Parts: sequence; C-alpha cells; structure tokens
Amino acid sequence: MAEGGGAHLLFLDLEGSTRLAEELGSAHYFELLRRFVDDLTEPVLEAEGEIYQYAGDEVVITWPIEAGLRRAHCVRCFFGIRATVARNADRYARDFGTVPRFCGGLHGGTVTGGELGDLRQQIVFVGDILNTAARLEEYAKRSSLDLVVSGALLERLALPAGIIAARCGELVLRGKEARVAAYSLTGTPA
Repeated sequence: MAEGGGAHLLFLDLEGSTRLAEELGSAHYFELLRRFVDDLTEPVLEAEGEIYQYAGDEVVITWPIEAGLRRAHCVRCFFGIRATVARNADRYARDFGTVPRFCGGLHGGTVTGGELGDLRQQIVFVGDILNTAARLEEYAKRSSLDLVVSGALLERLALPAGIIAARCGELVLRGKEARVAAYSLTGTPA
C-alpha cells in the first residue's frame, strides 16, 4: 500500500477467547484458531480481501478502497465468514465442544503503510483508520453486536440485499476526540 493510500480495514475478534483457551488448553485452543483461520480464507479471497495480520485471537483484513466498495466486498466478507463457520458448526462442536462466535469493526479511509524494522522486517499500517476500526470492533464486542461499521464508510456502500443497518449513534471512541457515527449490520446477504 502506498503512503497515504486508501483502504478498508475489518477487525475480527473471536468472542470468549480467554475462557475458550482455559477450557480447551493452549494446544487445543490453537487448533480451534487454526481451523477458524482456515475457514475464513475462502470468504476473504472471494471478497477480494487480504489478511493483513493475526494478533492472538484477532484477524485484520484489508482492501484497497475500490475493491472494498465493489459489491460491498468489505461487508460481504464478514457475512461470508459467518456463513462458513455456520456450515461447519457440527464439526466445530464435535472437535472443540463449541462453535466460534466473532464480532467485527469496519472502517475505511487513508492509511500509511511501509516496511518497519531491521532485525525482523514487517509491513506496518498506521493511521486513524486502524484505531477507528479497532474501536468499532471493541464497541461491537461490548454491545453484543455482529458487525459495526462507520457512518463514513456506510454512506459510500450499497449494502447487499438481506443486510440491515441500524444506527448505533455518534460514538465516543477511546483515543478519538471527534465522535464517530456508527451502524450495526445484521442479516444474511442475498
């Protein structure tokens, strides 16, 4: 991603991960995470996204601005992952005694990215877009919502049939001075 380029970021967080890790043990919990990540690969590819980062039980998916807006890929991806996990619910329940639940935060805007580090090099994105998407995901988690998207992004999207937006209001998000208009998205895309 070029410096100052536009992107959409979707932060996904596995719900109850601390409890799951305690119940399953670290090795079995890691296998649950591995299966979840394997299951989200196809919906990410179908939605023209890229997995930017795994951070414990969190996954960050990115799109260049136009790819994320096209056919609302950045929204379809979340619900595609949800559908894949639901299709594999019996297998999760059999192998792990639970079916993973997750929530997400989605925002778009300008991001700066580049290579960072001498000893261990890594591509790193910085900017308000990351903070906002992460805080929207935190809000979704606290409020038991599926997916929370910024109003600034939602106004640029044509939501797929079957997806319903409900206004969350003007949120005060940790680390941000200005309030952020946010909407909860639910449903099943057609």
